Amino acid sequence: MFVLPIIGYTFWAIYEFIPLYKQKLWHEFWVNAVLGISSFTIVMLLSLDVEIPSPEGPIRELIISIFGK
Repeated sequence: MFVLPIIGYTFWAIYEFIPLYKQKLWHEFWVNAVLGISSFTIVMLLSLDVEIPSPEGPIRELIISIFGK
């Protein structure tokens, strides 16, 4: 099942990165690259059935520490 994300991200990279590179929009290129690599990593982990912990607990603790109960 991990083949579909690879195909999808390949088409997305061709569609998104090549025009940014040709127009020399370096800031947009690197922001898209970082976000794309991080989302691709998460998608591949999910497609390989790796359990990713939920960030709900630490976010809840942070909000409670800032605002209290």
